[in-house]
Amino acid sequence: MHRIAEMEIHNYRSCQKTQIKLEPFTPLVGYNNAGKSNILKCLDALVRGKGQAITNFFDPEKPIEIIARLAGLGEEALNHLSANQKSSLEPYIENGSLDIRFFQEKPGTAKNAVVLGIRSPSKPQDEWGNPNGLPQAITTLFPEPTFINSMEDSAEDVSKFKAGNTIGKLISNLQKEIVKTKGEEINTALSAIGKKLNLGGEERLKEFSDFDASINGKIGDFFPGLTLNLDIPTPDISDLFKQGSIKVKESGNQQVTDFSNMGHGAQRAIQMTLIRHLAEITKDATKEGKTNLLLIDEPELFLHPQAIEQIRGSLKVLASKGYQVVFSTHSPFMIDQVDIPITNIVRKNDEGSVVESRLKEAIEKVLDDNESQARLLFDTYNLGQILFSDMVLIAEGDTEKHVLPTLFQSVTGKTLGESKLALVIATGSPNIPGMLSILKEMNIPAKALADLDFAFTVAKSKNLIDKQHPDLESCLDIIKEIQPTHGFLLNGRNPTKGNNFKASDIFELLAKEDKASEHIKNIRQYFKDNSIWVWSLGAIEPHLCLEAKETGEWYKFKQKLLDNPLEDVVEDNCHINEFVQWCVS
Repeated sequence: MHRIAEMEIHNYRSCQKTQIKLEPFTPLVGYNNAGKSNILKCLDALVRGKGQAITNFFDPEKPIEIIARLAGLGEEALNHLSANQKSSLEPYIENGSLDIRFFQEKPGTAKNAVVLGIRSPSKPQDEWGNPNGLPQAITTLFPEPTFINSMEDSAEDVSKFKAGNTIGKLISNLQKEIVKTKGEEINTALSAIGKKLNLGGEERLKEFSDFDASINGKIGDFFPGLTLNLDIPTPDISDLFKQGSIKVKESGNQQVTDFSNMGHGAQRAIQMTLIRHLAEITKDATKEGKTNLLLIDEPELFLHPQAIEQIRGSLKVLASKGYQVVFSTHSPFMIDQVDIPITNIVRKNDEGSVVESRLKEAIEKVLDDNESQARLLFDTYNLGQILFSDMVLIAEGDTEKHVLPTLFQSVTGKTLGESKLALVIATGSPNIPGMLSILKEMNIPAKALADLDFAFTVAKSKNLIDKQHPDLESCLDIIKEIQPTHGFLLNGRNPTKGNNFKASDIFELLAKEDKASEHIKNIRQYFKDNSIWVWSLGAIEPHLCLEAKETGEWYKFKQKLLDNPLEDVVEDNCHINEFVQWCVS
């Protein structure tokens, strides 16, 4: 199936210079007013090729330019073009790809306001070609898009037949099936009607003849020799189907009402149900080389979580059966796990709407095997937070997961979500560097929280700190010095598991040594400067007076925070307040 694979937008609303990659199924996420809807409108404008009003120009003194790369242009797609259109396009196509341009120099909706152009993908320096019939070729490859705006009247999409809307597509599909099985029967009935209504009908009604005679008795007074006859043409099957509409009947109420009389929630549910039905009836249908653009702004609007997942599944079916689906969403239920790598995050800065690097490209650029970190980072629990947050906090394990939300709210009076912070659990410090690298590549601000042993183990192995850093070396000397007192095991100078000690326990003992305090302070500052918070007492548990890493301890701690002031619950109130301020700074 051919599709629009990528697009570059200049001067269209908030899209001053926006680049985006597109798949057959493409989610767009981001805050309100980031520009997601404008990207959908650009796709619609590109395919329709219609002139844009001044309200769509970011700067009315500059042109709108939309450049897109079409991919998958094989023989099946090109065979729909006329011979002249096909011969005009083929010299520009390389490996099934072609670049097209929508260019509008000045605002206006006149017929010739837009100039379309094409060129070969490997020749960006070439002038844009404009062969005859180019607009018609584009609309043949991409029939009229279906655009469902989150705020517009759903009745326009559902209750009134149009070639490009949902009900129009459903009725057209139904029409084809009925014509196959009942076409002859319907045509016979229409022919019988035509005999009574048409001017040349064998059984034309007497009332028409009387009407003709009446007006012809008068026309001669003005124009002698003229004869007028009323002709009522017989509608064909397609004319009848175009009058189709959706009517609604509620359980317990015999009255049939118009779709437009329903509430917004019911309208959206019906609308998405019809799209779901469209997906089902096109499962085995061939689109014969054409691609229909389905552009939806917030398909989850007014729907409950289960319904959202159902509409997501339906859109994915359409994306594999002749539709290119692009939609904006605020719901993690609209994005399946396998689609996270190709989800586009849309943000707005001083230069307008920007689309960040996708997870797919981020993983390719970040060295080493970071797929496991990527899965952890973007699992269902974390997804909604990450994609709609100003800052991501990456923490090591379960203690942070259970207590930090309550702790943060106790200090600030706000939830993590209200502060636009996302808490992500790395399930182990070795995953932290990869997660930070991926988020950095995606331009998502991130910080990490780590135990003290992180500085001596993972940070060294990942070259986050000099292996011979003097403060690390001094701490290892102190560990060796206190080893006989506590009886823990060492591998050289490095703590190791054994004698009822975990390696992390040994670093907590280090943190209690006065002679280590200055070195730990220096180590912590080094990592703070690199967006990593290291707990000064070795781990988070000593700061919170937690005796164990288990559910009962977490529950008791959270209950204490609800019943008592923070300073009565934690070991070091100043340290915790400093930590929270660092998170939000």
